Amino acid sequence: MLSKKPQMSGFARIGIGLLMIGALLVAFGQYGGRDAVATFGVVMVACGFVLYLAASIVAKRKTRV
Repeated sequence: MLSKKPQMSGFARIGIGLLMIGALLVAFGQYGGRDAVATFGVVMVACGFVLYLAASIVAKRKTRV
């Protein structure tokens, strides 16, 4: 018997992707001494987090109604 898994929306996947890519940019920017790259990575991580958070809230409200 297969249980039905909740589907992750495309926006949530994009948010997680931005989180991972931004974290890599922060790491490589700090390691290489390039502050501009690290700052851009922090902005990407913040945007990815907000996008994932909003997508999860919308998904939760859709299932509740």
